[in-house]
Amino acid sequence: MALFSACDNDIESNPILKQPESFVLNTPALSDNVIDLDNSQSVVLTCSQPDYGYTAAVTYSVEVSLNESFESFETLSTKYTTAKMAVSASEMAVSITNLLVDAGKTEADFPLTASVYVKLKGELSEGQGTVHSNSIDLNTNLSFSLPPIELPEKLYMIGQFCEWSWDKAAEMVPVNSAPGVFWSLQYMPENGGIKFNRATSWDGNDVGYDKVTVNDNYNAGVSRSDDGNIVVGKAGWYLFVATVEVDGNDFKYSLDINEPAVYLFGPAFGDLWEASDNNKFTVPASADDYFVSPAFTASVPSSSESGVRACVVIPGYDWWKSEFMVFDGVLEYRGNGGDQARVGGNAGQKLYINFTNGTGKIE
Repeated sequence: MALFSACDNDIESNPILKQPESFVLNTPALSDNVIDLDNSQSVVLTCSQPDYGYTAAVTYSVEVSLNESFESFETLSTKYTTAKMAVSASEMAVSITNLLVDAGKTEADFPLTASVYVKLKGELSEGQGTVHSNSIDLNTNLSFSLPPIELPEKLYMIGQFCEWSWDKAAEMVPVNSAPGVFWSLQYMPENGGIKFNRATSWDGNDVGYDKVTVNDNYNAGVSRSDDGNIVVGKAGWYLFVATVEVDGNDFKYSLDINEPAVYLFGPAFGDLWEASDNNKFTVPASADDYFVSPAFTASVPSSSESGVRACVVIPGYDWWKSEFMVFDGVLEYRGNGGDQARVGGNAGQKLYINFTNGTGKIE
């Protein structure tokens, strides 16, 4: 008797995990009715606890799909720790809207009635014992539930030029007061590939040749690599101008590859305020050398009315929306900022800019 008692106590203190094949998600009593997600706070779901061979603390996630096979599904962000859960109606509506948009619906199609399938995923701590319930069919009515898409404030460019490292990726310069428009001067190696993303990571939002409309305005020799990169065939410097637009519930990208033209403007060069061959910088032959301006024709102080001015020109935008200057050896872009401080110079001097290293000088 003592021996059997000891074994029973040992089983209770050291339970053996049994992996269940499934568990039961109950069909709600009013499942035949249409659930108005717009005017409901929650959808109450109940289930039996998965049988792990002992009473266990289970975490439940809710999955929704438009088809019973769950080939494509959304997992709601809120998790639950009891077998009765008040699932947020608005959270469910967002996931269903995502699925319907992926299936081809547009905002104009809403509000609508949609039949959806729901099932639960149960798991123990650290993802152990993962098991799914059966699925149930619910009829829902909902409005378009996705928040408006906002244009990105930042855009990054990655490729061979930075060894495909997000730590070295180029943060493109926003065109002043032009949301969604960015530019970058880069030296490209021969057959160098590039991609773009709104974040410095491979998070699935990176875009390449298949998702970008490319306008090769400088005979760069653009093609597509086998893995979907935008490939620039000819080595050399290029001015990349990327435009991001909202297209329904997604973004639409276009890329203009332009001449790497940098210009000296203003009183340091005869009060010239237009781009021409006369005030154009020379373009270096390598990635690490300087763009060099024409010699200043006049001495200018570092006053608010004067100073040395330099820019690239983005078609359709005023030149000052893409200007920059060197301060104490460091290249700084105006971007979406206000008027930059002025830097003085003497007649006969030149402005030198290294766009790869972000440095420069006047001498």
